[in-house]
Amino acid sequence: MILPFALIILVFWLLFLRPQQKRRQQEQQMQSTLQPGVEVLTKAGFYATVIEVRENDVELEVSPGTRIRMLKQGIGDVITPNDGISDDTPVEDRPDFPGDDKNDGPR
Repeated sequence: MILPFALIILVFWLLFLRPQQKRRQQEQQMQSTLQPGVEVLTKAGFYATVIEVRENDVELEVSPGTRIRMLKQGIGDVITPNDGISDDTPVEDRPDFPGDDKNDGPR
C-alpha cells in the first residue's frame, strides 16, 4: 500500500524538484559572477551592459546614457562573457545594431 505513494513521491522529486534546484543553483552562480562590461538579458526582456555590481543589485546601461538599477535576481542570462577584451565601440556604431540601414542600399 505504501509502495505506490513512495513511487509517486520519487517521480515527483525526479521530474520537478531536482531540475528546479539545479536551475536555481546555476542562476545563483551566474548572478554571483557578474562583473562590469558583461552584456546580459534581464528577465523583463531588456538587453543591457553591466556597469556596476553591488551586494544585492547591479547598475545596467540599457542604451547610451540610460542606466537602471536592478536586483541581481532580475538578470536572466549572460549574453557575452567578459573574456578580458575591452570593446569601446558605442552600441549604435556596432555592425549588429538594429537601426543600421547604411549598408542596405537603395530600395
